[in-house]
Amino acid sequence: MNDITDYPVLAYVVKLIKNTITDIKTEYIAPASVELKDGNDTIYLQQRSDENGNPSTIFINDPKDIIFSEDLLPSLKNLQTGTEGKIAQELLNARVIINELDVETHLIFHAVKDHFDEISNSYEFSKAIEKQADKIKSKFKFGSHAFELTVTNHTQLISVTAGFPPSFDGSIKKTIENDAAKVQLAVQKIFR
Repeated sequence: MNDITDYPVLAYVVKLIKNTITDIKTEYIAPASVELKDGNDTIYLQQRSDENGNPSTIFINDPKDIIFSEDLLPSLKNLQTGTEGKIAQELLNARVIINELDVETHLIFHAVKDHFDEISNSYEFSKAIEKQADKIKSKFKFGSHAFELTVTNHTQLISVTAGFPPSFDGSIKKTIENDAAKVQLAVQKIFR
């Protein structure tokens, strides 16, 4: 299979990635599914309906985070920029979900991590433990104190909340909660 004209959003996203990563190889594995191979690494793309029934949703599985390392997230967030006509309308309604998170939530989470780093070099991201399209829960450390941080990308509000085990030190908990509130305000100003 080498024709995805029935899936113009998928075709556009494939072209966008190929224009950035020049030596990437394309293999169409089904009418709405594509594999992009960059050396030994593979990115899988599929166009299908999301949980809201949007048929122009592109699901991307990028195990090596090539899209992030190539700085493609801003382009994937604003697909319709610079396009005209029918494709512009299709791209306006499109949604891109990479490794279970939509593109905007990826960008917000990276901004959250950056803001915590700016507040104190004692903050350390450990790993993501739960992902939904607009929500990510992850493990963080403040020094030797582990806690969970949840970032939720609501339409009107971005929330950044910390969860603690019962025996967590009260003064450190207060510091982290205050910092989370500062970070929430900062990312809210950037993205809303």
